[in-house]
Amino acid sequence: MKPVDEATKFRKALLEATDSGLQVLGESVRYVIYHHVERNSSLRREEIPERLKDFHKALESLFGAGARVIERIVADRLYGKLGLKFEEHEGWTLVDYVNNAKRAKGGR
Repeated sequence: MKPVDEATKFRKALLEATDSGLQVLGESVRYVIYHHVERNSSLRREEIPERLKDFHKALESLFGAGARVIERIVADRLYGKLGLKFEEHEGWTLVDYVNNAKRAKGGR
């Protein structure tokens, strides 16, 4: 069995954190969000790590300013999975948090 590279581990952690963060709203709501994002943004759950800006825009279109709260929850879960200390930053989006986590883990 070949070893899993760091990018694959990060991608998996991000998807799990997204699931977990959206789960705060409830299983049904999480399902509806993924369905809405796929239908309106042509963005499948599995594509979120590669199309994070599109996911951010989709959440903003759904929740307006409330998207920031959801994104912080997802970011907090991601940092926990990566063994990083989460710190909230005014004005940061999920994209900013993910990029910061990548840098902290030695990614690009």
